Amino acid sequence: MKSSSSKSKLPIRLNRQSPSPRLERFTEYFQGFEKVGAVRHVFGERTDEVLGNLCVGFIPNRGMYMGIRDSDGNIAVGTFHLKNSPTRTLYLDIVHELFHIKQRMTDEKYFHNEFMKFLGDRSLYYASPIEIPAYKHTVKEAERIGMSRAEIIEYLKMGDVPAKTWRTFLKEMKLKRTTVAKRLTRFPVKIRRDTSPKLHPFTNYFMGFGRIPSVRQLFGESTDDLLNGIKVEFIDSPFATIYPNEDDGHLVVAVDYFRKGNMSSIYLDVFLCLNMLKSFPAASAAAGSDDALWEGKGMLQSYSAMVTEAKRLGLKEGEILTHLRLPSFLMSKSGYTRFLRSLGLKTV
Repeated sequence: MKSSSSKSKLPIRLNRQSPSPRLERFTEYFQGFEKVGAVRHVFGERTDEVLGNLCVGFIPNRGMYMGIRDSDGNIAVGTFHLKNSPTRTLYLDIVHELFHIKQRMTDEKYFHNEFMKFLGDRSLYYASPIEIPAYKHTVKEAERIGMSRAEIIEYLKMGDVPAKTWRTFLKEMKLKRTTVAKRLTRFPVKIRRDTSPKLHPFTNYFMGFGRIPSVRQLFGESTDDLLNGIKVEFIDSPFATIYPNEDDGHLVVAVDYFRKGNMSSIYLDVFLCLNMLKSFPAASAAAGSDDALWEGKGMLQSYSAMVTEAKRLGLKEGEILTHLRLPSFLMSKSGYTRFLRSLGLKTV
């Protein structure tokens, strides 16, 4: 077992030899897309080959829809999105992501650079030179299946976006004013919605947390039993994060972060999760994207406890902000500013 110790003298150890994130065959979950004209137009004669080699990585996060895994070019799919969104939405999302697969195949370095730009600043998303052509392609398919202009606009908009950027983006889409195609209600694809994550005992990888006074103060005499009952799911994510699954509270751990991240940083993220489990005992809603959730009493209490613990360990404010990447990405800009103020942190 390869483990490490903390420079801050925390009585914890990590087994960094975590399992690799689980991948599934694309065709196991998304069947029939090789017959879709919008997909064959992108890949041509290589359609069956590309889709046959493609894999899917699942991310249990209510703010996650679909995207391209920067590490290997496979598709990342949010499990809540997969289970709950209408078939039409999932269908169009796959058409969109497959267009990105082609972009990445054509110029991987360029795709990576553009992807990283809006990953760091979501306001750049609707002006991205990789997103605009992908959405144009998706809009054509949306019009082909008979969606109205209003329906397409509703589909396109995700979260807050500057008004000028949004107007420019819609202009680029060249949306038709009226619907001319017959509405498609039965899609020539089959989408499997169930997923079965591979879970591991928390204490196999996170050891010594029960000896930390701040943790024992949370759960008292039930601390050891609670930690022994927690499960962990390892995922491939570009975000250095650990958070509770919204369905059952098991911890979702970004594997690269777990293997390479700073011990104190990982400790604080786990400490935050434990506070969330205390605040949301039935199931954590920590992965949601609604501002009201993040600004709720339980969430603010959890993050306040983490901030207090971080200051006790001697972290500076800039270092503390790195533990707020998830709310920063999922919240609106104004909501995130209020969130920071509620925690007694400077706004950015």
